[in-house]
Amino acid sequence: MGDKALTRIVRPQAKGQITIPAEFRERLGIDQGSFLQLTLRGSTIEVSPLRVAKDGPALRQFDRRELEGFLEEDKIDAKTAARVRRLLAEG
Repeated sequence: MGDKALTRIVRPQAKGQITIPAEFRERLGIDQGSFLQLTLRGSTIEVSPLRVAKDGPALRQFDRRELEGFLEEDKIDAKTAARVRRLLAEG
């Protein structure tokens, strides 16, 4: 694994999605099951892979009642809340 800096130019898709170049993913061990942390610093976006300890605690799962509570508490628009509820209903 080299320390040489890599720079690539990517174009966001219509919904803001970008593709992380394969070289970057390979170097950082990012796959489809990875979690990424995005940090906005001024006009720069930092993307960092999160590492989960193999012997660490599992991610918490919330039941439907808790999720409904989050939807009620959050200040999201009705359209987004309806979409989340529809996705939850689909499983």
